[in-house]
Amino acid sequence: MKFNIRFFHLCAAGLLLMASCAKEESVSSEKFETQALEAWITQHRPDLLENYQADGGYYVDILDAGDADGRPVTDTICWLRLDMSGRDLSGNIILTRTEKEAIQAGSYTKYTHYVPYYNYCGTANTGLIEGTYLALRNKLTLGETYAQTHGLDREFLMRKNSRVTLYMPSRIVSSGGLNPDGGYEGQYSLEAGRPFVVTLTVVDRVENPLEDEGEAVDAFCEANGGLKIFSKDDDSEETENTEMPTDPDSDDHPYNRSERWVSACDTVAQVYVNYRFDPETDRLTFSKRYESMLPPYNDPTLEDRISKALMERFHPDEDSHYVGVRELDADSVKLDGTAKIWYIGRLADGFIFDTNIDEVKEIIYGKVESEGKALEYTPESGGLISAFYYTVPNLKFGQWAAFMTISTHAYGSTGKSGGTTTISGYSSSYYDYLNYLYYMQAYYGNGGYYGGYYDNYYGSYLGGMYGGYYGGYYGGYWGDTSTETSTTINTEILPFSSLIFEFYIEPES
Repeated sequence: MKFNIRFFHLCAAGLLLMASCAKEESVSSEKFETQALEAWITQHRPDLLENYQADGGYYVDILDAGDADGRPVTDTICWLRLDMSGRDLSGNIILTRTEKEAIQAGSYTKYTHYVPYYNYCGTANTGLIEGTYLALRNKLTLGETYAQTHGLDREFLMRKNSRVTLYMPSRIVSSGGLNPDGGYEGQYSLEAGRPFVVTLTVVDRVENPLEDEGEAVDAFCEANGGLKIFSKDDDSEETENTEMPTDPDSDDHPYNRSERWVSACDTVAQVYVNYRFDPETDRLTFSKRYESMLPPYNDPTLEDRISKALMERFHPDEDSHYVGVRELDADSVKLDGTAKIWYIGRLADGFIFDTNIDEVKEIIYGKVESEGKALEYTPESGGLISAFYYTVPNLKFGQWAAFMTISTHAYGSTGKSGGTTTISGYSSSYYDYLNYLYYMQAYYGNGGYYGGYYDNYYGSYLGGMYGGYYGGYYGGYWGDTSTETSTTINTEILPFSSLIFEFYIEPES
């Protein structure tokens, strides 16, 4: 018994020694990295030594103070659109949100939506690299000489249009290094224990993302033919207290109104349908169109090319000419009908994130990796985002239509993460520092405070029932192929993203 007790004590002492050694090794590694970062700053940016931030052990360089009259990020919880680019100390690009740098790094893909990242920024960090969060939510202390040289106060707060570069140790980035994907990766991944340099710009600051998104959706419809909102709410002043008529001969019916966009359902907010959409004549316009240096989005004839491709594919001659919804002699899909759908899915700036139409794939991506098939959808069975459930039952077989929806009836507050996957047996992790679905995004989304109130107020309680399966159908099945491996980039859809769909329902067979 004495031997066993003595042996136990020896084991416990050994474990404590091992833990102590591991701790010392970790502390030693952090100390070495801190010294290495300081040495690099001393050699390359000695003017930043006095801008050392003790709360995270990083250095800051103010490239642009931002809007002098704008409210600081620290004033309240908010959502931020952040343009960012990350490098190692050698200047190698690790991650980037900009197309130009992606081209430079050789990581550019046509499936990637190169726009600022949209993320919640509150009193607790839920989705940002820790170092960037510290810089956004705290006062940055600047050295006296640096502040005087740049005409800044010694205490600096980030606000809209502020642009900074942060030189950060790995303990406030990721102890395991960084390996971003989804089209935002750079030349290399960042090895563990290496400092990270991030240039960060606050492009926009939004306090109520649902309100911001809703206003943009209404403005899009108004600019693309006008908007009529139907409602059963007798207390509504904005909707003229009119219910959607069922008689297609009524002047107020969507087939006959001057406005091209109308409510899909008079009990559901901000799902709008263009029943009279015609791919031959209609061209969508976007107030902030997606900008690109490369084809196809730098081509002013893009929408004309898409229109021509759709007509040649679906209406090649007079016998198949699209007569329009008024003249179309066909049944509606209804809840129990099965619609075979050909679609183009867009984001609010016109970026096409998905399509099953091969001719459009070729225009957008330059090639067709897999043959597109009609998407079969029975509304009462669900399987797509809820906007389809509210829209498709009222459409006719053989009809073209378009709808626009706020994110509440699509991907909500979490969006859909981008990813990079290879077919050679290795699949990269979908966990990365740009696209992870964080708790606070869910909290402020469909089921949380903002979204829950929003859904209950407008009565769209069916939204959660039919959503959630959408990602299996959409997201980029056409990857870039090299001689060694075949790679698929799944397009990221940011939180609170409104969607536009142009689609054709095959005639009933």
